[in-house]
Amino acid sequence: MGDRFDRLATRHANVEVLLRRPGIGHNNGPTFDMSWEAWVWRRAAAKAWKTPKPEVALMRLKRAERLGITYRELTSAFMDSGSYLSAAVIPLSLAARVRRGPNREIIVEPRNSTAELVAKFRGRLFVLGDIDAVPGLSEEERAEFLSILNRAFDGKVEAVGWGHDGGTIRSMLKTNALPHQEAFMVGAGMGHRVLAETAGLPLTKDIDTWLTPAR
Repeated sequence: MGDRFDRLATRHANVEVLLRRPGIGHNNGPTFDMSWEAWVWRRAAAKAWKTPKPEVALMRLKRAERLGITYRELTSAFMDSGSYLSAAVIPLSLAARVRRGPNREIIVEPRNSTAELVAKFRGRLFVLGDIDAVPGLSEEERAEFLSILNRAFDGKVEAVGWGHDGGTIRSMLKTNALPHQEAFMVGAGMGHRVLAETAGLPLTKDIDTWLTPAR
């Protein structure tokens, strides 16, 4: 009778977000044409990107430099959410390798390139403890993990959230009194971009360009 397995029913929620994404280069605005809607969109965009007062531009530039993003990324996120970015969320798998030692102790080995970036970062830093990146941890080990992680990252990590979905990120930020509109994802690839979207984060920054001086 054929394969009756309902693949749609088992599709992960993040896949639905991915399938609804517009094409590359789309900014969610109307199709470029001579219609009234297109004219209004172009006018609003020009107004939004109008050069601000020098002191405002300087404040934004300094904040962007501290966070390791560009002036345009900071401003775009502000226009989308009405909030200035102040924190980054990075998946543990990108930050470090976690393994057990000979006595079953937890060992965190920071990835050198990421450790260098974290040392330069001047915002609030949160880590998503994606389950696939760590060996099975007991509740007691999870409670102690933040202190172990901070030994490797010089105390820069504010909190760890355990999970692999947008809800985990939102819960971690809320617990630490940070609106999700003020955080951005540092990631690699479409999977992390979709994860950030499901959490409602206004920006995903590729780790390869994070804290890289603009040219």
